[in-house]
Amino acid sequence: MDPMTEPLRRRMLTLLLGEALCLPARPASATRPVLPLFVGTGRSAQASSMLAWLAAQMDVEWDFRPTPWLRAQKLAAAGEGLMYGLSRTAQREKELLFSLPVWSNHTWAIVRDGAQAEIRRYADLSGQFVCWARGSSYGDLFTAAGLGRMRGIESADDDGALSMVGAGRCRAALLTLEAGKADQALRHPALKDLRALGLALVPKPVAETPLHFVTGLDSRWAWAITRINQVVSRSHQELERIRQG
Repeated sequence: MDPMTEPLRRRMLTLLLGEALCLPARPASATRPVLPLFVGTGRSAQASSMLAWLAAQMDVEWDFRPTPWLRAQKLAAAGEGLMYGLSRTAQREKELLFSLPVWSNHTWAIVRDGAQAEIRRYADLSGQFVCWARGSSYGDLFTAAGLGRMRGIESADDDGALSMVGAGRCRAALLTLEAGKADQALRHPALKDLRALGLALVPKPVAETPLHFVTGLDSRWAWAITRINQVVSRSHQELERIRQG
């Protein structure tokens, strides 16, 4: 008769698998790990669904912490938790550990009503003042497209950027959303008051950008990035289904 009891066998298997995958092993009876996650204050239905699905696949729980964009990046870099929704840039790679891309988001331009047909791509904004939320990477993306430096005006958040367009301080505001079609984008909470503000969405997104989870390079939450990568690498079709809503 095998002297190894079934509970002991399961425990040893858990330890071996955890070591092989570089994941912290924990007893099956333990509660799920709770991961601090810095997020924006206006999550879409698609993002909420994706985060719930991913938590179930990872066997974790999120501790959602709505935080202004730039502060969220700093807290993630300091190892205080994870952040979702960042694009990858050379500067950010100096202090952040990036997951695989979860899906690609789309950059939309919002202009004063009547001017939406004039902007269809980044190049149409060259040499003009553009507003965006502090901590965004639109300037880097503009440079990477070979268009020089964008004349950016930062606001505290997306609402502030929209207000500055309405006040005539900039030609357009840039926002990044999951939706790739205008009718879907207009259902996002951040754009619910466009008509009242005298603003309009351009017909098509001006850019597409892969988005990632991040944490600090030396963060104690780095194991979660490994686990996210394991799920994402095998779940492209499911993630796309969630993104399409």
